Amino acid sequence: MLANNFKKSLLAVNVGIALSAGVSGVAAAEENQAKENVEVIEVRGIRRSLEAALNTKRFANAVVDSISAEDIGKMPDKNIAESLQRIPGVSITRNFAGEGGSVSIRGTNPELTAISLNGNYVASTGWFSQNAMSRSFDMDLMPTEMVAGVDVYKSPTASLDEGGVGGTVVMRTRKPLELDAMTFFGSIEAQDNSISDDTGFGGSGLVSWKNDDETWGILGALSTLETVGRAHKAENYMDDGWAGAGISEFNQTRTRDAINFVAQYAPNDQLDMSFSYFEVDLDAGNSNQNFLIIPGTAAEFNPRVTGATKFAPGGGRALNGTFAGGPLDDQNTRNAQVDTKVYSFDAKYRADTYEAKFVIGKTEANGGDGGNYGIGWTSSNPNQSIVFDMSRSDDMILAPVGTDAGNHSEYLMGVPNVVEGVRSDEETFAQLDLDFFVDIGAITNIKTGVKVRDHEFLSYANRWTLDPKVNMGANGQLTKADFADGHFNHTGVGLTGGSPTNIARVDGDKIRAHINKFKTGSDLQKAGWGLVSEDIFAAYVQGDFSGDSFRGNVGLRYVQTESAADYYDFVTLASKKRDTKDYSDWLPSFNLALDLSEDLILRMSAAKVMSRPNYTFMNPASAYNETQTKYTRGSVKLDPYRATQADIGLEWYFNESSLLSATIFNKDIKSFIIAGANQSQIVVDGETRFVSEPAQGLGGQIEGIELQYQQAFGEFGVIANITYADGHGLQSTNDVVKKVSLPGLSKLTYNLTGYYESDLFSVRVAYNHRDDYIAESTGIGGNALWEAHGYLDASATWHINEQLDLSLEATNLLEETTLQRLEGDFNAMRLHAENGRNTYLKLSYRF
Repeated sequence: MLANNFKKSLLAVNVGIALSAGVSGVAAAEENQAKENVEVIEVRGIRRSLEAALNTKRFANAVVDSISAEDIGKMPDKNIAESLQRIPGVSITRNFAGEGGSVSIRGTNPELTAISLNGNYVASTGWFSQNAMSRSFDMDLMPTEMVAGVDVYKSPTASLDEGGVGGTVVMRTRKPLELDAMTFFGSIEAQDNSISDDTGFGGSGLVSWKNDDETWGILGALSTLETVGRAHKAENYMDDGWAGAGISEFNQTRTRDAINFVAQYAPNDQLDMSFSYFEVDLDAGNSNQNFLIIPGTAAEFNPRVTGATKFAPGGGRALNGTFAGGPLDDQNTRNAQVDTKVYSFDAKYRADTYEAKFVIGKTEANGGDGGNYGIGWTSSNPNQSIVFDMSRSDDMILAPVGTDAGNHSEYLMGVPNVVEGVRSDEETFAQLDLDFFVDIGAITNIKTGVKVRDHEFLSYANRWTLDPKVNMGANGQLTKADFADGHFNHTGVGLTGGSPTNIARVDGDKIRAHINKFKTGSDLQKAGWGLVSEDIFAAYVQGDFSGDSFRGNVGLRYVQTESAADYYDFVTLASKKRDTKDYSDWLPSFNLALDLSEDLILRMSAAKVMSRPNYTFMNPASAYNETQTKYTRGSVKLDPYRATQADIGLEWYFNESSLLSATIFNKDIKSFIIAGANQSQIVVDGETRFVSEPAQGLGGQIEGIELQYQQAFGEFGVIANITYADGHGLQSTNDVVKKVSLPGLSKLTYNLTGYYESDLFSVRVAYNHRDDYIAESTGIGGNALWEAHGYLDASATWHINEQLDLSLEATNLLEETTLQRLEGDFNAMRLHAENGRNTYLKLSYRF
């Protein structure tokens, strides 16, 4: 066994803690450093899980941070993304219902974070049709009860799949031979949202069995969860191509059902085989009502406005005054569904001088909005007007005159418009890894392997045809009263000046059921049909080395990508076309940890990294805006994001559960992508039209520093970290190069967590803050500037006995709101949203 200056007793305890937490993703890479028998300490509770995560970081051969489940069924947060935001350098973007969604690492766009399940890609489609077609798995789809831990790689190794310019997140599930025979876990829970009267319910269960010889076992896990999600919003898109502003409620009660089955067979110490099946189904039906002022073009709108003093710099529309006209209550209700499956088989054989591992699998996802049912409700009252002001910095005025927003019977139903968005994502993969145990100077292992992936992403839409009597009833035109669902009592966030907050709500489920009866057919929208396919080949070689006071690895990964995109000619729509793009990358990586003393580690890394463009950027399918006479489309001709990165850090482990560290990092971005940066013109039937496509940026840079502190004080403990990152991209416009903001980059993020744990109780309080940043708007427009915000979360658990726990958890205790502004000259409020406080009560049993 290789020597180092860590005490053997400390190493044994630390590796035991890590292994008992199921830290297979990182600890397995270090197993050759600890071949002696060690005592396996069962990890249960906050302190033990923090120690396990700390030791993963300490003994890793790369820059890695981890989260370990405190026990079966107990990750630190209800949402994996919200757990990840406690890690230095990691920040998240909240979705429509206020839950953690996309993950940004060290200031990079969330699109540049690679997310995998047990080291392999997980197919995902998303449920909202206006979201980007991303490669990242939706974090809120993964039940935390099924996760043993999560590893965040900030520096790559050659043996790790490419794709994470920002970093790589690996979610790890359990195997039956890792658990005690007849392990059982079960839970029931209830969820409350502070701005809703509804309650969500859920439950989960896990059973794991293995025979007396521990040669084979099976594990089954089930989870179902109903989550009440709400958002009260004030939205202002007066300087947008869409043009409008409104008072809205996003109403969604999601049901997520998941299953995980694992069968494992290990007849001897040399051979280990397992089959795993994972599936999650999400019923994400939702309804968004928006009480709007719709201006149209400036030429149409401005003559009907009196008293205007401010005008939008883009479209020239009046931003304040009194509009001679009534509001439109625009409702979009969706029958969204997402289904993701993963099948995988792996076999590992270990001999005296080498280890071989083979993995084959398939992941597929189907989903979409299930049909976006768009309906306009208008009042028939005469002489209506709207007093408005959309130039304010934190709120807006939208005060109708001559109509009662809360009167269901007053608002007549327009003719619905239904467009059904459909997406599918599929990947088949196979991988062979060989690990040779050698003794060549400091080199202890030589690893090599190959991986092939066949990927397809399809997106299209069908427009329904409806019976023209769809909005008529026995007594004439239907009204909101025919589908009434009380009122949404808007919290008033982002509103002032007499803007209504008590607005007549319509039941989205009833609306969809009604419209379904009048469907007469559907037509494929050829312009939006696009199929992106990729054949990916990767091969690598990596050397692991270790000595008296150092360890690390050096390697090279080669990746070849062959891409193709099929689509209809976006002008004539008469025939299909195909574009292709091939590229390859050599990705060297180097990681080094120097043991300056028993407790002090100097860590360095350097690598080239790449991330492929998302499917929205790659898909040449188009959308045409008649008002702007503009086609917006993607292009498969794009190069991937490419960067070189380096970091250096100092880690002081001043006892087994404490850490003080500082890391300086740099990413030199060689290639990135800017949406809509390639603008061109074409002539169609004598009319000049514009074409907007993504284009390559010239590069850019991100640099920053991470500081981390963790310490236990008896039954109390504290975790704190702060990250400062600064960066920019370079864009050329008319041969003029300028700096542009990088999406996802917050200059300052910090996290502070305090906890108390005894044999009877455990309590944790956590606060997370991030500075303002550029990101995709949650509205209809493009990028928006999100103002700085922070969230306070808390949880408490009562250990009733050794098997039974009762826990109470609350997220967004202070009911923080989020504020967006338009990136550019028009700095008024773009969107102000409140999602409320979520509270969960959970009873769990384990033996």
